[in-house]
Amino acid sequence: MFAFLSKKHNFGFVFFLLLWSFSSHGTLAASEIPHRTIISNQVRGTECCSPGSKEYFEQQQATLSKFSLGATFTLRYDALIDQSFIEQAHRYPEFEYGGLLEVTPSLAQAAEVPYLGSEEQWYEAQYVFLVGYSKPERKQLIDTYMEQFLEVFGTYPRTTTAWMIDPISLAYLKEKYGAQVHQITREQFGTDSYTLYGGPPHYPYWPSTNWALVPAADDLRKTPLIIRQTITDPVFNYGDQTNSYTSQPNDYLLRNDTTTYFTHLFEQAHTQEALNGYTFALIGLENSLPENVQQEYIRQLNYVKEWKDKSPQNTVNSTATFTDWLTDQNFAPLTVYSGSGIKDATEKAWWITTQQYRARVRLSNRTLVISDLRIFDSNFTDPYLSQRAHSLGWWIVPFALDGSRNTTTQEGLAARNDILKDRPTSFFEPNFWIVATNIQDIETSFQNGTYTFLEKGTPLLSFSERNVRVTSTQTLPNQSQPLSKLKWEKNAWGFEQNDVQFAPFSESLFLGRARKKHADLLFPEVQVAPPAEQTTGLYINNQYAIADRNPSRLVLFPRDEDQKSVLLSSPPQVTTSSQDIAVTVARAHGSNGMIFIDLESDQPQTGTVTIQVADFEKVAQVYFAPHCSSIPQYCLTHPKESYWFLRSYIDDKLRLVNEKKQRAEQTL
Repeated sequence: MFAFLSKKHNFGFVFFLLLWSFSSHGTLAASEIPHRTIISNQVRGTECCSPGSKEYFEQQQATLSKFSLGATFTLRYDALIDQSFIEQAHRYPEFEYGGLLEVTPSLAQAAEVPYLGSEEQWYEAQYVFLVGYSKPERKQLIDTYMEQFLEVFGTYPRTTTAWMIDPISLAYLKEKYGAQVHQITREQFGTDSYTLYGGPPHYPYWPSTNWALVPAADDLRKTPLIIRQTITDPVFNYGDQTNSYTSQPNDYLLRNDTTTYFTHLFEQAHTQEALNGYTFALIGLENSLPENVQQEYIRQLNYVKEWKDKSPQNTVNSTATFTDWLTDQNFAPLTVYSGSGIKDATEKAWWITTQQYRARVRLSNRTLVISDLRIFDSNFTDPYLSQRAHSLGWWIVPFALDGSRNTTTQEGLAARNDILKDRPTSFFEPNFWIVATNIQDIETSFQNGTYTFLEKGTPLLSFSERNVRVTSTQTLPNQSQPLSKLKWEKNAWGFEQNDVQFAPFSESLFLGRARKKHADLLFPEVQVAPPAEQTTGLYINNQYAIADRNPSRLVLFPRDEDQKSVLLSSPPQVTTSSQDIAVTVARAHGSNGMIFIDLESDQPQTGTVTIQVADFEKVAQVYFAPHCSSIPQYCLTHPKESYWFLRSYIDDKLRLVNEKKQRAEQTL
């Protein structure tokens, strides 16, 4: 019996060399495979909350129309009540129009639902998504939106978009309004205040009625089809917290990458082994992003137009048209999404997805590993099925192995890529299942429903709909860390071993308990609780500031007795030794409760600041230096204050160097 996350295991397996013969894939010829591309854009109106541009909306429509590319535009409520946006939509009736279900003050007011967000934090999951509202409020918001959509377009939308959505709302959209497809965001950890980690990574799927991030256990298609925003980099999006490894231009432009990176991802998506009978790509862009991003998107569309014209098998559709086509296709019990690095083709990754599990296989530094294993159980419930989001949004599918996080020490809020070649020193020690080392060349084969990895014709590893087989004679126990040191109550989930075969199992009833006991790893939503004196910390980020230019920043980390982050019920008390020092206390960050405390002064001076929270109290010294570059004569006659300026200058430079180094390591 081999149960990940439930017992201590001996990974010194005895493996047998199996003599298998492999034939061709048994799929359609490459020239016959349909290559399906969806274009789905999001249209925001001009209300607070990342206001959108009507001009960019028009620009996208005109470009798509010129190129004869099918597309969907999902409109937010503030666009639906803006006559200029309505008129613009009606100018291009060839496109599909759907619903962008982001909650804004105007929608909440019209639905008579309390809105607690602010212009600065509107995007946080508890404010912008339906998961942040009670069950009755969710339906009120949907009803209000749908009636406005009906008034504008004369029908209800077939397509809806919200980067997260609870199963109650999803079912309501289909049952009452006939929604056929819903778009959520990509696999990501911590981006824009919401985490979606562990679901099917690329191809559309029909979800469980209990959780949109988990595929259904059957093919009854009771809910809207789930599609995921944009094309992700199969190699480097995993564990990435820089938000820069997708096909969206605003993402890869963060790394100063170009359209070449987009074409790499797009072509790669359409040269997959089409085990499910087609290849797939989804692109799109919000009209709220700046001009340089919009121009890059036009370059993408120009490329897609050229691609479409190359073959009748290459189609570009709206989401609804694609869903109609997919509904008539045979169900695929196993899909594979794979890729190579654009700069180093030896860096490879494969995502294998079935209705029972998800696995990630990685080839790096000539080492083949399994770095991620997730259990899919259609009885697993969305944490927001029975409660509302209070602090950001957290969807984490239960895992048997998560190589992107340091799960052995339960430091679950920092994700890193599973690279082994030139692994950055700031990354934690790998937590992978090593399959084989010194790999010269990897081949793959698909036969009789089984996807197999081979080296020189010898099978190493294979995946079928319900099982994983490890048949490599080279297989080693992990040299660094076991799969996990967590102890899940009563074998909540894992993989059961039978010789070289491993089958997923789960007891969904234990998920709620596990989310509480292992919150850092499964549901790290920060709760309001009293801070503990011994574990709460204060970090001085910028002790030496320059007067009348930049603040001195302190960072408060409230923690409870178990060293878990907490939210304060009221702001900390901050007092200074001088009335000339201005104090600004920011709202707590939803991911870890940290609070920025900024201190500013118009004049050079030093002072003390006292931070008090319950029983915690700490005094810090801060310095405000003169800006010696502007007033050199003053600094010549004030040597002590000149030293403060020098310290501020050096600290700024060191901080920038460290930030640049960290970002360079994270972007690999």
